[in-house]
Amino acid sequence: MHHQPFISTPSISISIFTLLLFIIFLLPVSYTQDEPRLTQCFKSFDCGNVKSLVFPFWKEGSPEYCHQEGFEVTECEDGHQPVISIGETKFRLVSVDLVNFRMTITREDLWDQVCSSDASRITNVTLGYSFLRYSDKNQNLTFFYNCEPSVAAPPASAQFRCAQGLVPVYAADLVDRGSYEQFFRSCHGGPIQVQVNERAFQQLKNGSLGNVDSEGLGFDVFYPLADLFCEKCKMQNGSCENMASPQYPICKHPVYIVQLELVSSHHSYSSLASHRVKARIF
Repeated sequence: MHHQPFISTPSISISIFTLLLFIIFLLPVSYTQDEPRLTQCFKSFDCGNVKSLVFPFWKEGSPEYCHQEGFEVTECEDGHQPVISIGETKFRLVSVDLVNFRMTITREDLWDQVCSSDASRITNVTLGYSFLRYSDKNQNLTFFYNCEPSVAAPPASAQFRCAQGLVPVYAADLVDRGSYEQFFRSCHGGPIQVQVNERAFQQLKNGSLGNVDSEGLGFDVFYPLADLFCEKCKMQNGSCENMASPQYPICKHPVYIVQLELVSSHHSYSSLASHRVKARIF
């Protein structure tokens, strides 16, 4: 006596075929669920006095996949200059040029303490990431603190008086360091080497020192947006290609493509157009 199989072979084939169709149907959906990740990182946000920030910058509450080490901004209260931590050093984020991938930052320890009564607390710092590049238009300054007034400062230097009566002296792009040896020995703090951008340097050179305690000591740093974008692309199983411009690459995903592009917009309160980088999906 032969027993009838519980499931026939044709029924098994139909079931497998149906399962495959179900998987194939769901696969694009699962990819599509990942679709917004890169584009969401380019939704602009404000942080204190700095407006319309996009990737690689991020703040608390940003999606985790948008987090980029060295670009978290904090202290985003209204009227406040944000703080950005680069390596182990904190800086104030003065402004961001989203078109040229340039940010102007100021050392946090110099933000309100250029005239600190304890100059020993101010030390030399360097940027913590090799992918950040100083602008070649920055100027190098060396600050000397608590120097004896009886010893004259060498040429190519200037000084300004602080509220505490201290007189820090800065020297622009020291070339003949030998001329500073005697003067340096008369100082009880420093020297501290800093960079400032071209605008800040001209203010110092012309004696316009009203903002020397804040953004007056800002310097410019370039960040590689395309490289950072492509890293995120590869993390999502995409491939990055530099098509029309190496500045604005394309991320090719198995289901979708994300392209960086420069867009401009006009505001009702201004006749000038503002520009920003946007991620477009197609």
